[in-house]
Amino acid sequence: MTNSRGLAGIIVDETKISSTKNAHLIYAGYPIEEIAQASFEEVVFLLWHTRLPNKHELTAFRQNLVEQMVLPAETIRLLLYIAKEPQHPMSILRTTTSLLGTTNDVEHDEPPKILAKMLTAIAAIIRIRDNEPLLEADHHLGVVDNFLLMMTGKKPSQQLSRMFSTVMILHADHEFNASTFTARVAASTLTDYYSCLTAAVCALKGPLHGGANERVFEMLETIKQQQIDPIVYLQDQLHAKRKIMGFGHRIYKNGDPRAVILKKIAAELAQETDNQVYFQIQTQIADYMLEKFKLHPNVDYYTALIYHCLGLQKETFTMIFAACRTVGWLAHIMEQRQENVLIRPCSAYVGPTGRHYSKGAGEIDE
Repeated sequence: MTNSRGLAGIIVDETKISSTKNAHLIYAGYPIEEIAQASFEEVVFLLWHTRLPNKHELTAFRQNLVEQMVLPAETIRLLLYIAKEPQHPMSILRTTTSLLGTTNDVEHDEPPKILAKMLTAIAAIIRIRDNEPLLEADHHLGVVDNFLLMMTGKKPSQQLSRMFSTVMILHADHEFNASTFTARVAASTLTDYYSCLTAAVCALKGPLHGGANERVFEMLETIKQQQIDPIVYLQDQLHAKRKIMGFGHRIYKNGDPRAVILKKIAAELAQETDNQVYFQIQTQIADYMLEKFKLHPNVDYYTALIYHCLGLQKETFTMIFAACRTVGWLAHIMEQRQENVLIRPCSAYVGPTGRHYSKGAGEIDE
């Protein structure tokens, strides 16, 4: 058998949800550059049903999601305790996701309710960590507006809502990435939705996956606060053989199409929130990395600044990624369940052979 480290280039299954073939991202056949202009609810429906909803379906779907953006009382009570602990927010989300699978009649929870609960739980964790009261969803608003309201305490402008909707869509799915594949492996055992999502959150927590956006902003903060020349900072980091987060992608060798869209949003938000210095630093870094190493920014690079402009703490950035990617996770869990095939790959054993056991040979002689 051929050994491909990290399953690079290996096709392990088929999917109708999304594709990155030829370094071009599509959602159920729609180019990301086009579908990013849709509403968030339209894209959720698309990824779950592989078709866009009609007007009546969209209205009902949006209403259903918003109405279910509420947490069980016992979940809130426990969240008020665990969310104040000093652990990283992704560790809190991991526990919270598992907790959501133990409250109320979860055996009958379906994807719309699960997504609504995940968004509400993530917003609640942020509010609790900021020592702010939890907010209820406004049934007159859409999902994105409510998510922003419940996180920040402010009803977003139409312009901000539109931009953040695009951000959420761009993060909604990405073929068989590490966390999605983890969710599918769990789903192949026919375990419940919440167990699959918990596994996915654990995978996303890693700095080589979702955790990169936090590291990107740490870099920007260091450069700004210490007034370091961005190029000198990069050279020092590279000399010390440290990875520059937010650059390069296994699939997109000539640039991540999501980053192109996100760059425009980051520039606009930076201007509106007086964070131009951060964007200028990002531009200098991106130009240097492209000129010296032919590396392009990936989805995490500009997202870090966007989340900062929303007033979020950098430790919570990956949770926002999780909120968006829950859409795709649920789509893949549903698809894997329909397939009903246990994922069980083989490995290439490279350990010792020819050993034989003799009873007592390894024991200490007393």
